[in-house]
Amino acid sequence: MKNQLLGQLLDSLDSLYGGECVEFEIFRDDPVGFAENVLKVILTPDQKRLMLSVKDNPSTLARSANGPGKSFVAAIIAIWFFKCFPGAQVYLSCAPPQKNLESILFGEIGAIIEGHPALFERDQVLNLFIGRSAKCFIQGVSIPTTGTEAQRQAKFSGKHAPYLLFIFDEADGIPPEVFTAAESCMSGGHARLLCLFNPREERGHLYQMERDGRANVVTLSAMDHPNVINGTDDIPGAVNRETVVRRVNEWTRPLAEGEKSDATCFELPDFLVDAVARSQKGTPYPPLEAGAYKIIDPNFSVMVLGDYPSQASNQLISREWILAARERFDAYVREKGDKPPAYSSGVMGVDVAEQGNDANCCCFRYGGFVSPLMTWGGVDITVTANRAAEEYKKRNVSRANVDATGVGSGVAPLMSKAGCAARAVKVASSSTTVSDLGEFDRLRDQLYWEVREWLRTDPGAMLPPDEDLTEELAVPTYEVKKGKVCVMRKSTMKELLRRSPDRLDALALTFHRGGLFSGCIFQ
Repeated sequence: MKNQLLGQLLDSLDSLYGGECVEFEIFRDDPVGFAENVLKVILTPDQKRLMLSVKDNPSTLARSANGPGKSFVAAIIAIWFFKCFPGAQVYLSCAPPQKNLESILFGEIGAIIEGHPALFERDQVLNLFIGRSAKCFIQGVSIPTTGTEAQRQAKFSGKHAPYLLFIFDEADGIPPEVFTAAESCMSGGHARLLCLFNPREERGHLYQMERDGRANVVTLSAMDHPNVINGTDDIPGAVNRETVVRRVNEWTRPLAEGEKSDATCFELPDFLVDAVARSQKGTPYPPLEAGAYKIIDPNFSVMVLGDYPSQASNQLISREWILAARERFDAYVREKGDKPPAYSSGVMGVDVAEQGNDANCCCFRYGGFVSPLMTWGGVDITVTANRAAEEYKKRNVSRANVDATGVGSGVAPLMSKAGCAARAVKVASSSTTVSDLGEFDRLRDQLYWEVREWLRTDPGAMLPPDEDLTEELAVPTYEVKKGKVCVMRKSTMKELLRRSPDRLDALALTFHRGGLFSGCIFQ
């Protein structure tokens, strides 16, 4: 009843003031002009690029450092879209809790309304709602922290309008089903999606959108902010030079003589040469020197550059190592073709599907060369064993290490009966080696660590083009607990990837060396 009365009131206002707002239609293709001439705000170059990206692209990802005003510009974009397009519907959301939506996004919108009351005098302004009519509004939508995926998806489904805009702030904390629902509403009309986030990790829905080229990416870097460039607080409340210089001193270091710059380095901008700052305890730092600096704390990449860190402090496998192995594979194929080295025999890793939505995966590694991985569905162990044995016999393979978790325990014996040198590996059993950091909690941790060390130290390591494998390699972290090395649990990886890390598990199995053949189980 309350919503019905609100709709009638808004429709009455719409009729009273002569229909949809048209006085700002000249700014439909000029969001920057709307911001500067109507709202009278100062925009940074990065913010302008972001506004133009929303104008031109169906989906935009804003990778942001800390303090460049991403929520502020998101609020401006929402108001521009609402005021300039007839029948526009703008839906705003933010990662839970709801106070983030109320205080961050709608807090910025509220400040703009207070500064321009005449601009909103025809609008109904309520909590998390600003409307000109029942069909033209800005509405905040909270994301429930309880309930099913289907219930969360339903909150963003079925939204259709001639002009539609979704804005998700702190978007890396929003569940994937919310994006799925929003994207399903963008099949017709003039629809836009803007996701703003701090790029903490190369995984999840946003990273996949960027990886697959499904969105235009705009970076909001602290290094590009006028306050930092000019050394003055031209935009109060935003990031400043003092903070950035302090973070350069605390989170990076100059390259040593003869040390080469790599993906973990950045070049100090000319405007920061000789810049000084004090630590938070008041101790002065020496003036910054020109040249390249190595990032020693991943927070610098995220909070200053607005970029993914090349390796988190407890990341198992560095993005740089993965990229190097991929480049070596491509170089090898260009010179010698896609066949493995003729002189080497391979080791086969077989990860067996545990559930209907998992995949069986075979990996063949010939020394440093990894052939393109093979996957297929199904949980019937006989079918899986026959398929794996068939692939085994096609290649020069010396042995097969087969996952013996759950239903997988029956696959290795069946492969052995088919003439394969197969052994079952229980990855939950005790490890067989130790690392420099201590013992491994279990065999799975050891095998993952061996993949890490192979990519880190072997100049012949080569990985095939496989985006899912690349993502799975970059996901796990590790920690040392009570003297034991513990890699991220598989259940956590499944939650982050939204699938099982079948490819990484198959690759890791190729590094197992112990155990018995002919179906005997390694304990």
